[in-house]
Amino acid sequence: MSGVLIFSSNYGEGHFQAGEALAEAFRHQLSPIEVKHLDFGSFFYFNTDYFMRKAYATMIKKTPKLWRILFEKTAGLTAEDCRKFVRGLETKKLLDCIWKFNPDVIVSTHFIPAAILGELKLKGLLSVPLVTVVTDYLVHGVWIHSGTDKYIVGCKDACTRLVEAGIAPQNVIQSGIPLRLRFEEPMQKSAAKQKLRLDLDRKTVLIMGLNGKPVSNVSELKDIVRNLAQDISAQLLVVCGYNKELYHALNSEIRETNLCIRLYGHVDNVQELMAASDLMITKGGALTISEALTMGLPLLMYRPIPGHEKGNAYFVEQAGAGKAFGTPDELIRYTVELFKHPARLETMSLAARMILPVNPSQNAAAYILTLGKNIKTNPFKTEAI
Repeated sequence: MSGVLIFSSNYGEGHFQAGEALAEAFRHQLSPIEVKHLDFGSFFYFNTDYFMRKAYATMIKKTPKLWRILFEKTAGLTAEDCRKFVRGLETKKLLDCIWKFNPDVIVSTHFIPAAILGELKLKGLLSVPLVTVVTDYLVHGVWIHSGTDKYIVGCKDACTRLVEAGIAPQNVIQSGIPLRLRFEEPMQKSAAKQKLRLDLDRKTVLIMGLNGKPVSNVSELKDIVRNLAQDISAQLLVVCGYNKELYHALNSEIRETNLCIRLYGHVDNVQELMAASDLMITKGGALTISEALTMGLPLLMYRPIPGHEKGNAYFVEQAGAGKAFGTPDELIRYTVELFKHPARLETMSLAARMILPVNPSQNAAAYILTLGKNIKTNPFKTEAI
């Protein structure tokens, strides 16, 4: 097999990170494999991709209830039913890119490229195998397209959903949502704490991902962090990402109160922060959830986005590895109770370790490689659309 082409999208960091995890796994294979990972948004005309992402972010922030209604009303549709809503693609540019790279397999980690590539295949413009990696634990209908050959999913419920939608069971592979290899071989907790210069004897809570939509009120987040720092005997690690307003607000709070809080901006050592922690407070993104569960880190999910993130949170709750909350008071009360009963925290940690398949990226990559073994020399047709 010579090459794998991966398409992801910047509608949330998780889709891109899943693509990066797969690319990393392919590059660790024994046989030489050329891998290219591209943002599908770059194939839209002008600012089409930007405006689509802006519209999504605005709806999540300002009208999350409208997003929930839209998500639920369209759950029974498929990508083919929704194709008329996607316009502005430079199809020739896309096909030229594919032809130049000449991959044996194409993988999508977002439903938009999966749907558009499926359409091209149904029109006879592609005959290369198409693989869709579903990067949520709740499978919405937009992930489903008759032009897709194989689906890679993260849990049994996702398998069941696809089979009930008419996908042949042999075309659904539960290898897990791909994760970077560093999350599959985590550091020991004591080593991570030492490296981060944390108190070895105190429990540690990691807070990250709350500065996105719909949780965007800096004052609310500052109150949550302050109350947690005051009410539990633990050190808090707060990742603010690119939210400078939140970082400066919390930094002022720390100077005034001397609370046990460690602040971070954008980080590239999330696996070390997770390894050092006993509990994580986040939202509901599937990749972050998967990383935490793989490392045995219990999850408290605050205001997950209606629809896909609430579905992810439900998956975690059903497994006994976490709980979702809609108000600051509920979140703080439950966290305080957990630290009063450490055995419950340990039970959640054990449940977290048992939920997901092991080595998801490597297993997904190994399976995808089998699809390209008998591909013809010229896998594409070149007729104009």
